[in-house]
Amino acid sequence: MQPVVFVHGFLDTWYAPWWGRMAKHVENLGLVPDEIHAVDKGLVPGTTVRSPRDYAELVREEVEKAYDRHDERVNLVGHSMGGLDSRWYVEQLDGDELVDTVVTLGTPHHGTLLSRWAFFTPGGRDMTMSSDLIRTLKNDGVADGVEYVAGWSTSDELVKPKRSAKLPSQRENVTNVNLGPMSHFEIQWRRSAFDKFAGYLRSEG
Repeated sequence: MQPVVFVHGFLDTWYAPWWGRMAKHVENLGLVPDEIHAVDKGLVPGTTVRSPRDYAELVREEVEKAYDRHDERVNLVGHSMGGLDSRWYVEQLDGDELVDTVVTLGTPHHGTLLSRWAFFTPGGRDMTMSSDLIRTLKNDGVADGVEYVAGWSTSDELVKPKRSAKLPSQRENVTNVNLGPMSHFEIQWRRSAFDKFAGYLRSEG
């Protein structure tokens, strides 16, 4: 399988224990730890509140590092706002040249009504349904040559409306996957959710 780069979401940190569980799931598919990368936005939970535009630069750095080390295109897996970071990199910063598949988990592709509670932060403002970032991603659309898998949950309490976690399905390179009745945070570590999107992680470029 190709290298994987994880991108955590708003307020989260790569060092939280659930990402360790996700990494173990990926190792069970055959990757070794050296092939698993993660975007490091900060050590302290609750402080990762910048714009996806800013974090997209960190995604670029980690993807380029993984590509240079393994000499093959990578799979991006972004949870929540991490999916917007990933898409901004792929679609606005030419990341489609190095990325094969983008998996998003509980990502508010069309914004979320709950973002009003975090409007005082750049990330919160960018997740409003009328933000410039959301409008740009919707208007420009997904990148050609990249496979997209949008995982959504029927019980996601933070993505409102729930359909916001889906991507337009009329594109041939887009698949929406119902991860089941799990909370916004459960979908990033439960094995049953992982099993529903694991098969879409590409094994060759």
